[in-house]
Amino acid sequence: MDTVSENTAQSATKKRLKVHRPRGTIVRKVIAFQELINLERDRKSERDAAKLLEIPNSTMQAWREQENARETPVELTEFFSTAAGIDFLQRNIMAVMKLMKCGPGGIRGMQEYLHNSGLDHFVASSEGVLQNFWVRCENYIIEFSKREETRLSAGMRHRKITAGLDEMFRGKRPCLVAIEVVSNYILLEKFTEDRTADTWKKELESRVNALNIKIGQVVSDLCGAIRSVTKALGAEHISELFHAQYEISKATAAPLAAQERYSKQALNEMEEKFKKASERPRRLDKKERQKQLREIEETRNTRDRLKIEFEEKAKRREEVKMAISEMGKIHHPINLKTGALQTAVGIEDRFNEQFKIIYDRAEEANLSEPSINRVEKAQKAFAAIVCYVKYFFTVYAAFVESLGLGIEQEGFFNEVIFPLSYLKMIWKRLPKRGKEENKQLLQSLEIKIRDAPWPEELKQEWMKKGREMAEIFQRSSSCVEGRNGVLSLNYHRFHRLNERTIKVFTIIHNFDVRRSDGTTAAERFFEAKHDNLFECLVANVRIPNRPKKQHHDIEKRLQGWKKRLAA
Repeated sequence: MDTVSENTAQSATKKRLKVHRPRGTIVRKVIAFQELINLERDRKSERDAAKLLEIPNSTMQAWREQENARETPVELTEFFSTAAGIDFLQRNIMAVMKLMKCGPGGIRGMQEYLHNSGLDHFVASSEGVLQNFWVRCENYIIEFSKREETRLSAGMRHRKITAGLDEMFRGKRPCLVAIEVVSNYILLEKFTEDRTADTWKKELESRVNALNIKIGQVVSDLCGAIRSVTKALGAEHISELFHAQYEISKATAAPLAAQERYSKQALNEMEEKFKKASERPRRLDKKERQKQLREIEETRNTRDRLKIEFEEKAKRREEVKMAISEMGKIHHPINLKTGALQTAVGIEDRFNEQFKIIYDRAEEANLSEPSINRVEKAQKAFAAIVCYVKYFFTVYAAFVESLGLGIEQEGFFNEVIFPLSYLKMIWKRLPKRGKEENKQLLQSLEIKIRDAPWPEELKQEWMKKGREMAEIFQRSSSCVEGRNGVLSLNYHRFHRLNERTIKVFTIIHNFDVRRSDGTTAAERFFEAKHDNLFECLVANVRIPNRPKKQHHDIEKRLQGWKKRLAA
């Protein structure tokens, strides 16, 4: 058998460590290089100039190419190619990083940034000036939203939407939040005196009438006011999956985990007792020896019994946990294992199987009556989910019929187009393990649509229709829950928010926050481009002027007093 030489590593070339130079050093070296090769007398070649500056010529050329490749205004490029420009950039970036990671928010944060960056020499940074500047920004943002909403709503197509509704409480006042779940466009975000169905209806109707839409579905928890306003709007209510699962978790997770924990503790104590009994010195007296053996045997039997009890309790808790998780996998219009369309009856039967497991384990664990009541409450929520699934498949059947497909095409739409459209829609939301489990199904569906005999244009049109149908099926109001969290954080950050500022935060979310594909919520909702909010702010809102010299400056007063004393 050939052996590997021990001297192999000796002939290997040692990797040179990369040299990281500060940007200020790079700029100064480039400036000196330009001066050396442009001298009238004793002009240096590029190679000699680089050697004189102790920089490899290839590195210097790469620096120069990088400077020339930037698509920025010439004046700005020239400024940041100077020593003063790079020092300003270094200070500015450091001030931003410090503010974002460690600094305060609001006006104080702005003042700190201007001071650290050195911009307070060019921009007035007093509290009053910056407050007035923010008011100008707020007023323009609100005007921008009114203008763009009016323009975009005039050209948008009329359609039914699915809205997520929820409330966020601050003190005694509720904030009503309504979001279009597909585009994540905030329709309503407003503090009101109460959260009754009449208040919800009044606020929602004023927004819906201003836009070319109708609320067809509402997804939320089982709040009575929201269900009532859903009925008043003529929409279909969707019971939210998370709250239904959470009710079961609250009913079972803590007591089952406590039983498992106490059983584990008792087992550990008995393990220790058995270990000590086994390690005792052997007694010479026959009677004492028999007594010692009986004690060891009893301890072993008790330990084995406790071990079995612990394993049963651990298995019981895991089975309930898996049943709750399985309900989330069941609640889809397609079977995620096979890709086939489900039925409302099939989904209901699968839900009931999981509830049987939960009830059986709860009975074995002898859970309290309040815990059982919570499970029953969750079962009502899942019954509401089944009712919505029946409604969805009725809408689905009417939708497919309206496409006017042949028998073979309709079968292809049901077996390939819609499952693939739905799977692609939820793909990003799936956990890593879920993606691994469903990867094979996704690939098989993609192969089927690729090998289908119909033209590509027709298949693309069907995929568009399949996506439209997939977006109708909703099971979560997580967008509203997340927005409530953002509002709560803003309150903690700024201590208070007036009506105008909340409106501005809503507009920023709709018109300025972008997803990874570069689109804003407004672009997805109106299906059209809008003006860039930040660029409009830069072009239309006046920033504070230079700071003026203050006549009440303390140093000036001291100098004046010294002159008077000297006179």
